[in-house]
Amino acid sequence: MKKKILFIGHDANVAGAQYVLLDFLKSLKQEGFETYLLLAKGGSLLPEFNKVAEVILWEYDDKDTQRNPYSRIIYDKVFKLNKLRKLAFYQEKHKELAELKFDLIFSNTIANGGLLRSLEFLRCPFVVYVHELENSIQKYTLPEDLDYQVENCIHFLAASKEIKSNLFLNHQIDEDKITVVNPFISVNNILEKLNNADQSGIRKRLNIPKDAIVIGGCGNFEWRKGVDTFLSVANAILSEKKDVHFLWIGIQKNSVEHQNILYDLEKMGIQEHVHVIAPTMENMDYMSCFDIFFLSSREDPHPLVMIEASLNKIPVVCFDKSGGAPEYVEQDERVIIPYGDIIAAKNKLISLIEEQTLREEIGQKMYEKALNYDAAIIAPQILQIIEEINEHESIS
Repeated sequence: MKKKILFIGHDANVAGAQYVLLDFLKSLKQEGFETYLLLAKGGSLLPEFNKVAEVILWEYDDKDTQRNPYSRIIYDKVFKLNKLRKLAFYQEKHKELAELKFDLIFSNTIANGGLLRSLEFLRCPFVVYVHELENSIQKYTLPEDLDYQVENCIHFLAASKEIKSNLFLNHQIDEDKITVVNPFISVNNILEKLNNADQSGIRKRLNIPKDAIVIGGCGNFEWRKGVDTFLSVANAILSEKKDVHFLWIGIQKNSVEHQNILYDLEKMGIQEHVHVIAPTMENMDYMSCFDIFFLSSREDPHPLVMIEASLNKIPVVCFDKSGGAPEYVEQDERVIIPYGDIIAAKNKLISLIEEQTLREEIGQKMYEKALNYDAAIIAPQILQIIEEINEHESIS
């Protein structure tokens, strides 16, 4: 018998965990499942989620509580009225969710602890798909929310072996309660986008010669993504090889971070060879220009972008001890760099720049591996795990 599952996510922004959930829901819909999704916040992927699930937004829009500086009386009245509206809003959400009578909650991130605690009234067991390593867990999860999940979650899915190890070592979660399930994508969808990409048009737009080697990176601006490391390695390589270009996808234009990057590039004198692109739904068009993917992350659990890059038949280069990437590339010494070693990264990438045969050999290996990360293969594994979960007593 099919369980009635409530999926929950922290938002609908463009990021790896969100895409995994989206592809999972697509797979379930194709299998005839009736799917429900509760999102703490919205985001640019919300229209896509609406196509595959009944979406319920948990966030209350309290913009009317913005204080009116000209009238304390008006502000107090609006505030009190909005407080009543907020109470009514959540009472309606509680009623709506309770009437659906879910058998199981599937949380798509360990950062959902607060939301899970708010759903205690459903008296429903839950599983958590963990996409985060320790730095992100500490950054995005309150201690009480983390403790709640550790104590009450009936089973954890871990997006990589590194994540499972971290849950066991740092949070004393029984290994028998953790199953490694790699993240996944719609392989055919990515291949179609790569095949239809206007690579020559992108290169022309960015003023990149058609025969220049492009080293790519991807991610938002945060410490763990290693954008600063990417720039330092680019500077080191360009001091020796002037015909290489670097392309990073994911930094908001006109943001403080973007301005800081432009400042560094100008001081380094490499602004004509390093291109910084804002987050975009057309990221595969830009990725089609990559000849090498350099994952400069300090900590990344199992980034989907390296699977996408692999489908472009290019090498994925990463730092050792950085999360799921070394596991993905199978500790291949040709693409593994000692953690934080800028000189080693420069030398490793230059060897790939200069040896086309080596790039093609590694790229083919990466491509064949990426084919196994298809939603059609991995999504049924999650369903099987869910089916194998025995009936549990309601959370008291």
